[in-house]
Amino acid sequence: MEREAGWTADASTFGARLALIRQRMGWGNVKEAAMACGLPVETWRSWERDNREPHRLTAIGKQIAGATGCDYLWLVHGPDRGG
Repeated sequence: MEREAGWTADASTFGARLALIRQRMGWGNVKEAAMACGLPVETWRSWERDNREPHRLTAIGKQIAGATGCDYLWLVHGPDRGG
């Protein structure tokens, strides 16, 4: 029996990257993540669930990266980090 390749997380959208950050930080839900980053819960939820990007992407990205230690360029630009 041939084994399939393992799965990889899809980090192509801002919402997916937020979900990955939330999982990495051990936050069980959107409320914990938003509060830890000093952001409104419903706003975080719409970014993650509805795949919307913040109007002030660079400022929000810096805020989230500062609170979580994630790579700012990865968060804002995705896996290619703007390259």
